[in-house]
Amino acid sequence: MDTEKQIPESQKVSARDFWTIKEGNWYLVTVRPKKREIFLKYLDNEIKNNKLEDLVLAVETPENAIYEDIVLLNLSNFQAASLQLKKIQYFQRIERQPLKLEQINKMLALE
Repeated sequence: MDTEKQIPESQKVSARDFWTIKEGNWYLVTVRPKKREIFLKYLDNEIKNNKLEDLVLAVETPENAIYEDIVLLNLSNFQAASLQLKKIQYFQRIERQPLKLEQINKMLALE
């Protein structure tokens, strides 16, 4: 499965650009089992339709199968994003604590 096709074009982050994102914090989002791709489509539509580019700064999907129901989001405002995410079908939860860089590196296999 090619993750490049799953991430909305406007939200793709290259490994090089990943290191330069300093504006927001990365959060772990859990989606319903086996529904990550459709969630990403709904997320992309929500971002475009509601002009949320300043809220959702970047989207990443870990490739490892153990993270198949996980999406990583770089958010500028946790509270506002949380309210928007709850409206998206197949969303389950968002961790309240931002992820540490080491955790992100491990999940995205950047180490």
